[in-house]
Amino acid sequence: MTDQGNNNQHISRNPFAALFSSLADAKQFASGQKPHSHHAEDSEGSQSESENSDSIEDNDDSVAEISRSFLSRQELCEQLNINHMIQRIFLITLDNSDPSLRGGNGIPPRCVFLEEMAAEIDGQDWLDMDNIEQALFNRLLMLEPGNHLIYMTSCNAVNLSADRDAGDKCAIPFLYACYQRAKEEVTKVPEKLLSYAVRCKNLTVSNTRTVLLTPEIYISQNVYEQLLDLLLEGVGGAQLEEVVEFVEEVIAGLLADQEVRTFSEVIGPVLDIFQGRVKDLDLCQLLLFSYLDLLLYFSRQKDIATVLVEHIQPKDPNNGLQYQKTLLGTVLNISCLLKTPGVVEGHGFFLNPSRSSPQEMKVQESNIHQFMDQFHDKLHQLLKNLLQQSGETRHLLLSWLGGCLQANAGRAKIWANQMPEIFFQMYASDAFFLNLGAALLKLCQPFCRPRSPKLLTFNPTYCALKELSEEERRNPMCTVSNVVNWTLTNFRCSL
Repeated sequence: MTDQGNNNQHISRNPFAALFSSLADAKQFASGQKPHSHHAEDSEGSQSESENSDSIEDNDDSVAEISRSFLSRQELCEQLNINHMIQRIFLITLDNSDPSLRGGNGIPPRCVFLEEMAAEIDGQDWLDMDNIEQALFNRLLMLEPGNHLIYMTSCNAVNLSADRDAGDKCAIPFLYACYQRAKEEVTKVPEKLLSYAVRCKNLTVSNTRTVLLTPEIYISQNVYEQLLDLLLEGVGGAQLEEVVEFVEEVIAGLLADQEVRTFSEVIGPVLDIFQGRVKDLDLCQLLLFSYLDLLLYFSRQKDIATVLVEHIQPKDPNNGLQYQKTLLGTVLNISCLLKTPGVVEGHGFFLNPSRSSPQEMKVQESNIHQFMDQFHDKLHQLLKNLLQQSGETRHLLLSWLGGCLQANAGRAKIWANQMPEIFFQMYASDAFFLNLGAALLKLCQPFCRPRSPKLLTFNPTYCALKELSEEERRNPMCTVSNVVNWTLTNFRCSL
């Protein structure tokens, strides 16, 4: 049976077909209702699908909004952590709000409020990696940062240490302290903040370099003196390695950027200040040996050692007294002898020998010998370091020693002792040569020990070489001729 026959049979059996005048009318009505019914169903289905689609879109929008909110909170939290880290390292802030409104976790007790910068960037009261360079520069330019200290927490108890650290107006010590705090942050911050902590540490080094290259910007500060004091503090304390680590990074930066000032122009003033301080020290002062330890560090540091041997070259190499006026000469001139023969005023030893007991005299002599031994050991180590540091330092030091001996050769003449006025204007002092002789003897000691294997490495005919003039040194043919003549002379002597 066909589908049409089945439909006719179903319609004829339908009791509602009796309501129509004929079976044909019932068929017509049925055929008209089916499409309508399908359309209604389709319409309802479409509406349901549309509602479902709208519901899904609404859900997607809600998820996106929640995601954006989460990311915003995450970024805000990260920014807050960066701000707190910068505050802990540099002890500066743009936030001058009520301390009770801040969370005390991770905030230093005192900070310097950068009022001018906060006014310039109105609406932002936090520090980030985009404005930290400007903030640090503004902090270093402050004449009295201690006048801008604010409480960062609700605790108003007196904290002199926090006030001193945050209000330090000396650029170099402040940057070194920031460097140490940044190093500490590097070891404890989460990994996502590690790169920011490293950048802060590098900022302390780069700003220290800027301070040393442009000291005129920082009013009423002697940055070279500050650097010397920092090094001296490191030598005298237990944190020498930490200070040296910081200084080495600064030196690397100075060597990489010598357009404004050369490295020699930066270290030269430090050496001048060093010399000015050492000349006023006495042999038995412990501070003297701290300076000598610092000088030994200079001799071990390749770049500073090169500047040092260049710095000690005298202005007039033919004047023997000029060698004593150099930094090395100033150190060599320290002694227990009278600075001016016959003048006992200001002499620190044996002030009242006639009133002192023999025991007191022996104690004084023993102390002097002890200090002299330590002094000569350090002088010997200083010369040895410079001789072994590099070919350049060895050459310049040997030139200094040779020139010094030659310029002071007149000290051995009889008239020199009979005319002290002229003597002290032309030649270095007795103390200078006693110390120099002691240091040179210590350098010769390895060759002087009985049956020393190093004795065979010493060329005894070295003194037979003719001294070359500056012109002969530049002319290789003269050098060859001199060597040939020396060889022939020694050959004849051997016959």
